[in-house]
Amino acid sequence: MPEKLKFSIAYEGSAVENGTMDVRDLAPALLAVGELFDAANTAIRGQEDSRISVNVAATKSACFEVELVAISSLFSVTKDLLIGDGVNALLNLAGLIGMASVTGGGLFWLIRKLKGKNPDKVKPAKPGMVQITHNDEVFEVPIELLRLYRDIAVRKAVEHLIEKPLQNEGIDEFKIIDAKKVTIETVTKSEASYYISPEPTEKPLGENTIKSAFSIVSLAFKDDNKWRLYDGNNQISASIEDEDFLRKVNQNLIRFAKGDILICEVTIEQIQTSIGLRTTYTVNKVIEHKPALRQLDIFTEYDDDSSETDTSDGNEDE
Repeated sequence: MPEKLKFSIAYEGSAVENGTMDVRDLAPALLAVGELFDAANTAIRGQEDSRISVNVAATKSACFEVELVAISSLFSVTKDLLIGDGVNALLNLAGLIGMASVTGGGLFWLIRKLKGKNPDKVKPAKPGMVQITHNDEVFEVPIELLRLYRDIAVRKAVEHLIEKPLQNEGIDEFKIIDAKKVTIETVTKSEASYYISPEPTEKPLGENTIKSAFSIVSLAFKDDNKWRLYDGNNQISASIEDEDFLRKVNQNLIRFAKGDILICEVTIEQIQTSIGLRTTYTVNKVIEHKPALRQLDIFTEYDDDSSETDTSDGNEDE
C-alpha cells in the first residue's frame, strides 16, 4: 500500500486575506514541495529511483492554506536506511524536512538556527548523530539532517517554497501545519533571508597554457569585458590580460580588420560548478598580430638579380 502523509502549507498577510494568491507565486511554491521531498529522498539515499508525489487536496480562506498529500509507494529501501521496523519511513523523512511533528528539529529549524550559514565546526557524535558548534553553541542533530542542510537541490527547493513568496509585499508569514491542524513551523518575513540557498564553492579541476591563433569576432573596450575569438572550430569568450596590448588598442596604435589573426598565449581553466563544467579562457599575452591576407602569394622565391627577363634572341647587332 502506498504510504501517505497529510500536511498543509499556509501564507499569511494582507495580500492573501481573501483566500487567493497570485498563481505566479503559488505555482513555483507548490512545485518546490515536490522537489523538496524528491531532493531530500535522493540526498539521504543517494539514488533517484523512487519519487514522492505531492497532491493538492484543499484550500482554506482567511489566509492562503493548501492541504497537501505526500504519497510514496517505493520506500522499502528508505525504511531500512532511515528507521527501525514499524516506523513510517515517509513520516520520518517529512520530520527531517520539517513537514511533520517529530521529536527534535527538522531542516527549517536548522536553517533558522544557523541563519542559513555554515556551522563553525562539525564532528561525529554518537551513532547516527553529528555534533555542531556554531557561535559558541554546541548541539547534536541526525547525520541525515546535516545531509539535507548541505544538499544544493534541497536548499534550492526550500528557497522557492519560503523565501521567494515572502519577498512579495503583503505576504508576511509561511506556516507548516500538520494533519491535526497544529502549526509546527512558522517563518516570518524578517527570517526569509535565512532560507536563500547559498551558492556552492566552485572547484578548479585544472588548467593548461597553450599558444594558439584566433580570429577576432568582436572586441570589448570596457573594463572586464571579454573579447569573442574564433579558433577555427569554436567561438570562445576570453579575458585579455595583456596590458601593453590593450594600451596600444586604446591609443589606436593597433587597428583591426576582418580576417586579422592574433597569435596568443592562452590559459584554459576548467571549473566544476553546481550546474556542471565551466571553461574559462585568459589571453596572457598577444604574441603577434597578423593582418588579413590582401595579396596573392604568387612568388614563393624572389631574386632581385633575376627580376628582369632576357628577351634577346642571342644575336648581337653588328
